[in-house]
Amino acid sequence: MDNGRNKNHYGILIQRLAKNIKYLADENLSKHNITLEQVKIMQFLNNSGESGAYQKDIEQNFAIKRSSVTNILQNMEKRGLVTRVGDASDARIKRALLTQEGRDLSKTLKDFIYNLETIILKDMTEEEMDLFKKLLEKSMSNVEKLIH
Repeated sequence: MDNGRNKNHYGILIQRLAKNIKYLADENLSKHNITLEQVKIMQFLNNSGESGAYQKDIEQNFAIKRSSVTNILQNMEKRGLVTRVGDASDARIKRALLTQEGRDLSKTLKDFIYNLETIILKDMTEEEMDLFKKLLEKSMSNVEKLIH
């Protein structure tokens, strides 16, 4: 495959996989005028139920900076996909809720996320999928230890 020139260059493979996933996502999501990050947050909010989720929960779940989450949510709010409300006990704490339009779009795009994951795992045995997941989790954990 690489004739030994790039032996052990896992970073390049990871970067290429991430870039190709983003390319596929952007190509398919552009017709909905939405980004992959927004879709992931919509799915998270959809799974959070009627009460939505605190911005801090979104930050932690996706390991995204506060300013980035604020920006993403503001853009989603402008599109009418989410509303943000202050907490009853502390208005500085924001909770994000999907609007009806956001719930509808989330349902439409749920299959897209499933299909994307199916493509990534295509031709892998159950054992390979389990190992792939464990290795990804281990790699994430190793990197996160350096960040926190």
